[in-house]
Amino acid sequence: MDHVRDLAARLWRARIDGGTLPREATDVLGGVGAAYNVQREMVALASLPRAGWKVGATNAAMQTLFGIDEPASAPMFQPFCFASPAELAVFPDQGASVECEFAFLFARDLPPRPQGYTRAEVLDAVEALVPAIEVVGCRFAGGFGELGGVRLVADMSGNSAFVAGPRTADWQAVDVKGQGVRLFVNDAFVVEGVGANALGDPLSVLEWTANHLSALEDAILAGEIITTGTCTGVTPVSAGDVAVADFGDLGRVEVRISNKSQQ
Repeated sequence: MDHVRDLAARLWRARIDGGTLPREATDVLGGVGAAYNVQREMVALASLPRAGWKVGATNAAMQTLFGIDEPASAPMFQPFCFASPAELAVFPDQGASVECEFAFLFARDLPPRPQGYTRAEVLDAVEALVPAIEVVGCRFAGGFGELGGVRLVADMSGNSAFVAGPRTADWQAVDVKGQGVRLFVNDAFVVEGVGANALGDPLSVLEWTANHLSALEDAILAGEIITTGTCTGVTPVSAGDVAVADFGDLGRVEVRISNKSQQ
């Protein structure tokens, strides 16, 4: 396990201090299962309160990009989660991008257990829908292109930060699959998408996540937020950019990007 702890320490330093790792750094890992062990080591190193879970690669295009056949999860930490409008400093060499996502706040715990969670059980634990922007980055040289699932998962599934919009308590009345979102960068329209772009239905992502985490002996806890993957693809941003995700009646989410100096 020394190689797993060493890789976790290097990735965590890159997240905090900047810089990237060579891609061959993951040659010591045997597969995605070992990459999730790297995440666990980073959780121990960080010793930070968890805000929830990021879930990514929830559509065929993203899974093809990373060479995997299912979504990928990672914990999100409270110091990297913000309320809109937010200003976020990023390391220029880690290729910051924004993703517009539907996220969900949980009211009750879903602990690991031998039997799977039903969709009804998972949705019954949801308190509110939260429109969001996730800021992603890559701590491996060369960025996300042909990164592969092992590196993606080891690198906290690309999570850099999370920006939450206004909560909708009456979320059951929302057609989440059909709900649209439009992304603007510096007031210029960039792209639009719908909830169905996330695994066909963001609510299906929640069901997958509860059972995926349970299998890993992890839990969703009351008060935590689960993201469900990008509905608008991955849009690169740089210092000075202001990204706004317009979710219509569900509200807007805004993040201003600035540069962070490498330590």
